[in-house]
Parts: sequence; structure tokens; C-alpha cells
Amino acid sequence: MRVVTLAPILALSSALTPGLFAQAVPTPSEHLGRPVASDFTLADWSEVASYHRRVAAASDRVLVESVGTTTEGREFLLTVVSDPANLARLDEIRADARRIADPAGIGVDEREALLQRAKPILFCSLGMHSTETSPPQFGMELLHALATSDEPVFAAARRELVVVIAPCLNPDGLDHVVDWYRRTVASPYEAAGLTQLYQRYSGHDNNRDWFALTQAETRIVTRELYHRWFPHVYWDVHEQGRNAERFFVPPFRDPLTPNVSPRMVTGIDELGTRALFDMTREGLTGIATGVTYDMWWNGGNRNVPVRHRILGLLTEAASVRFATPVFLPVGSLSAPNGLGAYAPSNRFPAPWPGGWWRLRDIVDYENAFARSLLGSLAREPRTWLENALSAAEEDLERARDGAPRGWIVPASNRDHGAVERLVDVLLLSGIRIFRAAEPFVADGRQWPAASLVLPREQPYGEYLKGLMEAQVYPEGDDPYDVAGWTLPLLFGVSRVAYQALEVGELASVDEPALAAQGFARPVLDANERDSRDSHAWREAIEHLGAGGSVTLSPAARGGSLRFDEENALGIRRAGLPRIGVVAPWTGVKNEGWLRWMLEHFGLPTIPCRFEMLRAGDLGAFLDVLVIPSLSASALDDGRREGSVPAHFAGGLGADGRAAVADFVRGGGTLIALERASTWAIELFGLLVDELTAGADDFACPGSVLRAHPVQHALTAGVGDAQHLFFANSLAFRTRDEDGEHAPPIDSLLEYSDTQLLASGWIADPEAIAGTSAWVRARVADGRVHLFGFRPQYRAWSQAAFLLFLRAALFDA
Repeated sequence: MRVVTLAPILALSSALTPGLFAQAVPTPSEHLGRPVASDFTLADWSEVASYHRRVAAASDRVLVESVGTTTEGREFLLTVVSDPANLARLDEIRADARRIADPAGIGVDEREALLQRAKPILFCSLGMHSTETSPPQFGMELLHALATSDEPVFAAARRELVVVIAPCLNPDGLDHVVDWYRRTVASPYEAAGLTQLYQRYSGHDNNRDWFALTQAETRIVTRELYHRWFPHVYWDVHEQGRNAERFFVPPFRDPLTPNVSPRMVTGIDELGTRALFDMTREGLTGIATGVTYDMWWNGGNRNVPVRHRILGLLTEAASVRFATPVFLPVGSLSAPNGLGAYAPSNRFPAPWPGGWWRLRDIVDYENAFARSLLGSLAREPRTWLENALSAAEEDLERARDGAPRGWIVPASNRDHGAVERLVDVLLLSGIRIFRAAEPFVADGRQWPAASLVLPREQPYGEYLKGLMEAQVYPEGDDPYDVAGWTLPLLFGVSRVAYQALEVGELASVDEPALAAQGFARPVLDANERDSRDSHAWREAIEHLGAGGSVTLSPAARGGSLRFDEENALGIRRAGLPRIGVVAPWTGVKNEGWLRWMLEHFGLPTIPCRFEMLRAGDLGAFLDVLVIPSLSASALDDGRREGSVPAHFAGGLGADGRAAVADFVRGGGTLIALERASTWAIELFGLLVDELTAGADDFACPGSVLRAHPVQHALTAGVGDAQHLFFANSLAFRTRDEDGEHAPPIDSLLEYSDTQLLASGWIADPEAIAGTSAWVRARVADGRVHLFGFRPQYRAWSQAAFLLFLRAALFDA
């Protein structure tokens, strides 16, 4: 339920002078009982949230909304600031913003009236990364200035704009970080890294979830942006490493995705360049632009809004150690990424001279950027509204005249769960989806009834295009991160682009759970499920958890999942295996994503700390042990003694290695993901070579690759082609010793030897073409599975989830 806290309307409020009114609103320092952003102190979520509520209670310029609940149950707040007259017609302002985002059929008169009446909406996103501690502190000062200051920039902002502040995008993480810092400050472990992920599943990867939408907080913000507020500018406030520039502002560096309106690109450039000018005039140094951060990939918190025609701004301040100051001599400073020297340049006009750098400094830089941004928007409100409206009109025109005109998701798709997940993501992102009531023709080919139709000509059609098409990374500098992300490939959903569509009745699809309604289903008996369907695996896990049995049938029988058949052919599993996940005393993102994947399928797990494993006798409580992608040193050594309290230090050591080896030889199953595979190869002396380490010209930092299953009992029913996400991942080749495998090794999945790259960028693909992506070895009575890639990668690779489940459930 949405709770709105409106400022009380006082009978004499119109008679109060601004000075008297401002006195009723406490400053952040008065609220906290200490200076904001002072050394060695941080505000937790209760302090930040209560301040926003307290200002709303004292000011008729401010309201606070509770718009959802975080992963751990905290309130997620939005604070809205504007003149009382604007707040009184907030529904109308939001309706105008929606019309600007969707101007189909708008006439000349309506267009002009809309531009005269509408107000630009600025959405400020604070505190996504909880170890970047300044944004929630800064947000309190921004709120106070907007609510009370009579300076021209703030008075104009209230009059001409609506400012929406998300006080913290990760309240759970804010509390975890503040609690840890308070416990370690003034100790030998001051500002040491946390012993857990600050966001339960994703940690720092919470800024990689904005097209997959798995996290509660991501989903809340996405709903607010594309279903309720439709802002025109989005400011994402971050921190970065501490040794280069003090502050980054747009423009961004190349490359530029082809699916972003030039009006958005130039609008971002204008606002960022003006900020560089204004902040330099204020005497602030060390500000860089056009470095490090690009406009290519489509999964970050400011990237997705840009593709929804929102001016997405990113600022990155040099960090401190939580709230502990750092001293940086000029000789320790490095040039901003992409520049050759720490010296003045067009992209770095006034280098910072070095010295002490404090949390207070960061907040001062963020306040300066805020003043510039508010001034730019309030001076020319119509300019920014018209820019957004014109961009929307041009996108609709481009969709009408361009190619493709849309996409079909055929009703022949076998993974109905993946289809529903894709539809859920698209609907939440503001995409419109339709179902064909009858068979229809597209580009001369007939498609079955119940197939889904996704037209490009819709408000966010260019965003849809960016998710549905294969990415081709442009020539130039190599990508440093994600280059390809085609969502249907990652989810395992077949889609077809169309240009000419001959279709009758189309019904709107509004419920993800009904997306695959009417989709074809293989002829199955009452005890059989299609192993290509994610729903079937959830049902199988539930059935096993209730004490039943499930058999993975052989390829000759379609590789289906058969329930409670005593004499069924294939690999039979009775009851759930006891699955442990190695969980170091540190925030390991891919361990968090692994837990998310297993919970997504309802599969219970046991977190295994190093001390648990060192104790030995693992078979007493485990059937399967999964090691997320961790280096050998991270596994063997763990956290360094003296860097954290003693009970968090250390790794597996010799005792832990021996315990894992004994567990496998005694009949246990070990699943090692990506980097952990090389550790397992060495531990068991497997005759497997990892190939990417010796391939000097090979590179693939983040793309979708094509792979093919090898015929085996564990791959029965797997489709002919599998797509997986490869992010500096691994490739294997088995080798013989005296003509024999010792121990026996099976290759279960191999990278395609032709057309390996499905979306993104890869250098020297021949280095891994035709090699193994998933290998299984017998070790005495146990099994070792080596996945060269991460099946759970950021929860993107839905199709690869099912490969992991085969290893975890049917080879244990």
C-alpha cells in the first residue's frame, strides 16, 4: 500500500515569511546532532529516512512517499520537492509527463498547450552502492536547500521543476555498511571490507540489474520511472576509486549505442559541460569529463533511462574509506582513464593538487553539481520538455519507417517459464505486448495463434529494440565490460524480427503469468514434464522436496522429467540433495547471484564458511558442494590475518583442501564455477587444460556466445544450441595420458566451432571454438563438474540455469 506523508496545511501558512518558514525546518546537522559528512561518522537509514519525513512534516514544499519494501523489509521512500502550487496538481504534472513520453496522435494545439503547462521532472538517485557513502548524506543537504533556501537557483527550481529524490536506492546496504563501520572505526580494522554482500544477492552488481529486474529495489524504481513519474532527467550519484579525478561529469566517452536519440546525447552533453563550467567557476578542481564511462551497454541505472528518452546523468566522486579521510600526495595521483598524464587537458582542465580528501569534500562537489543542474533546468524548462517530446516523436517516426517493425515470440517456445520472465521484464520496463488470437502471417511465413507480437512503434520501442537485437560492438577501443546482452538469447526464448505483419485480432498481454497461455506443449502423460521448461524444474524440485522421485529420461525418450516411476529409463533422483555453497567472509557477488538462482527455483542450500569446510566430514551434511567463481588464493588463503577480526580471516588451507578432496572421493559432487575450476583441476590432478590463460590475443570481457551440448545422459533433452554469457570466462580441453583418461572425463557442452559470437564482441574466437565449456570428471566414487562460465551470471542467463540444475540434481 502506498502511504503518502503530506506536509500539514497550516491556516496561517500564507502569512508566514520565507525566513520564519525556513526556521521551522531543521537542518540535517540539527536532526543528526552532529555535522553532516563529518569525519568518522555516517548516517544510517533510520536517520536519513526520519530526516526526510521530518522535513515533509514541517514544509508544504515537500512530501514523502513510501513506495515499496526492500529485500530485507525496510521502507523504500521517495521525496518530492516543489512549490505548493505544483504539488497541489501533481497528478496533472505526472499525466503531462506521461503524454510527453507517449505523444502518438498529438495535434499542434495539444502539443503547444502541453509544453506551456508541463513541468520538467528531475529524479535524483542516491546511494545505490552502499560503500559509496556520500550520496545519502548529500541528499539530506539537497532536500534542506530545496525546501528552505531563497537563493535564486533553489527558488527557481521549486517554481519551474518537480524534484524527486530517492534518499537511498539500497537502504539495506546503507545499514549494513554503517553498522560495520561503526563497529570497526577506531580499531585496527577501521574501514575494512564488509564480511557480506551489502545487498543480499547482488552487492555492487545491483547496478547491473536494470534490464533483468531481479532485485526488489530495482523493480520499485523501474515501476516508478516508467509507470508513474516519467521524469525528463535522471541523476545517478556515485563514487569511484580515489586516486584519479576528484569528480566525473558527462559527456561520456565513445562508443555510443545506435538506439539512443541524438537529442538525448546532446542534452546530456549540455548539462554535463555546463556543470564543468559552473563547478570550475566555484574554484573546484580535479573534474574530468569524457573519460572512463561510455554510452554503449544497457544495464546500468543511468543507461536504461537514457533508452527511455530520459537524460541520464552520472557523476562519480573520488571516494574516501567510508568516512575515514585519505591523504593523497600529488605523486600518488593517476590520470583519468583515457588520458596520458596527470596534467591539464581539454577533458581535465584543472587537476587537483593533492592533499587531504574527506567525505565533506565529496558532498561539497555533489552540492555544486546539484546547483548547476537545477540552474540549467530551471532557466529553460520548456527547452528540456520540448527536447523530450521531439525525441519521442522522432522515435515513433523511426519505428514506422525503419527496420525491423517488431518482433514475434512464437507459441512454439518450449520454456514457458522463460517466456513469462521475459514478458515480466518488458512489461515492467513500459513495453506493450500483444497476443494473436488466430494464426497470422509475417513476411510471408505463418505463425501460430497465441504467439506474442511486440511492435516497435510504441513509446519505448527503441529500448525494446536494444534488448531484442544482437549487439555488434563497433570498431575502435576494445570494450572494458559488457558488449552484448540480447535478452531473448540469454533467457532461451526464440524471437523473430518482422517487417510486414498481416494479423487479425491482437489482445493486450498485461499479466506475465498468462504470457505463455495457449503456447504449444509436447504430448506428455500425467507423470511427464518438458525438461526445456523452467516451470518443469521448479515443479520437479518441489516434488523432490516432498519426498518424491524424478527421472531425467534418455534422449530417445526426449530427455523429459518423469515423476515417481520406479522403473523409468534414465537418471533417477529421489528426494532433494543437500547442497552447500561456499560463502567466504567477504562480499562475493557471484555467490550472491548463485543463491538468487537457487532460491528462484526453490532449491534450499547450506552456506558453507571456510571454517565449516576445514572441520571435515563434509558428507555428513552435504551431497553437493558448489564453489562460486573464486581464485585459488581466495579459496586457499581467504582474508589476510590482521586485516579483519581473527574469526573472519583465513581460507580453506590444507585442512579444507583435504576435506573437499575426501568428500568427492567418498561419493560427493563438486561443482566448480569459472575461476574455481582451475583450483579443482589442480586439487584432483585432472587431465584438463584451461586455454584462455595461454591465449594472448583472445579477449571477451562480456558477450553472448553460442554453445552445443554433447550427447550424454546429463544433457538429454537439451536443445541443439545454448546461449551463455561469457565474461572473461574459461575454456577447457581434455588431454590423454598414455592413451587413457585418468580419471574418466566427459565434455558435456562445447563452444560452437562456427558462429561462436551471438551478440557483442570477441577477439580471436578461434582460441576457444570447439573447446569445452562444461566438463565432468569421475574421481573415485564422486564427480567433479567444471563450468567454464557462470551459469548464474547476474541472473541474466536463464537458459544456462537449467544446465546447472542437471549437474546439481542428477549427478549427486
